[in-house]
Amino acid sequence: MATASDFDVQEFGDQSRIDIRSTIDPLSLQADRSQKAGFQDALASAVSKATKGVFTHDVEVTLVWLIEESRRYQTHMVADLDNVMKPILDAVTGPDGIMIDDNQIQSIRASWMTPGQTGFELRFTALTADDYLSCREGLSFVEFSADRCYILPGVERSIQAAVVRGYRAALERYQEMLSGGISEHAARSVLPSVRPFPRARLGKFKVLHHTEF
Repeated sequence: MATASDFDVQEFGDQSRIDIRSTIDPLSLQADRSQKAGFQDALASAVSKATKGVFTHDVEVTLVWLIEESRRYQTHMVADLDNVMKPILDAVTGPDGIMIDDNQIQSIRASWMTPGQTGFELRFTALTADDYLSCREGLSFVEFSADRCYILPGVERSIQAAVVRGYRAALERYQEMLSGGISEHAARSVLPSVRPFPRARLGKFKVLHHTEF
């Protein structure tokens, strides 16, 4: 059974990057349910303890699987590369993880090599440095519509209210521009720079309606 000690997690907040090094193989999406749950729980625990931040926009993920060539080519018991990513990504996503939702992943690079050791190396990189929030504690969202929820940092309520007012003003200006016949592409220029998330993807997060502020 996997344990948190099987994973070494390093957070590079100034570089908007998180590296994970594992001494065990990644598990396939088709792995035994209990075995997969144990792997994901151990990885989630290691990530939660070793990191404080969260990616808030698009992310690039790089996976290098360290495995002997004979195992990779000569046994049917080893998972395919395309089946090992989902259990990993699910484990590091959510209120205690490093991503809000796995739809943030814009790019995935996956490969395997034989370096004389086993396990895997995983790197998460923000595509823009500002798209990494250094503290996820108290993170919540404010909902303006089912498809538009914005991040609320874990700060005092009065500061959150000021943030919500800023969001609201931008959205009102956006709607005015659309009503005035301005193209949607041009109108988007006044929207908040932070990424919106649909309500359906925030099931594990606290979501407040904008009218509460």
